[in-house]
Amino acid sequence: MRRRWSAEAKARIIASSFEPGANIAEIARTHGLLPQQLYAWRHDSIPGKRLSSKKLGFVPAVIEDAHGSGSADGGEIVIRTAALAIHVPPGASEDHIARVLAAVSRSG
Repeated sequence: MRRRWSAEAKARIIASSFEPGANIAEIARTHGLLPQQLYAWRHDSIPGKRLSSKKLGFVPAVIEDAHGSGSADGGEIVIRTAALAIHVPPGASEDHIARVLAAVSRSG
């Protein structure tokens, strides 16, 4: 039979596992858990971990013609994510754009 844990009980167990010097196996054993289960709870409790463990893919590009000229050539490129927008001015080198994107990806 599977045991159900309240959110409060899980939170207490997880919090105790992050204490300095905590022994995951001992904490799990004390609460009738397998260490793997406690590690999974810990992993799921870290903000952003659920999203970061999912496979990411490409999104479609949207070309907007802000000036109504019918041409997107020579205009600014805007790369939008949930958290920021990167404006790439006309004439920016491929190398410069790659360095900016690499810096953004490293910053999380």
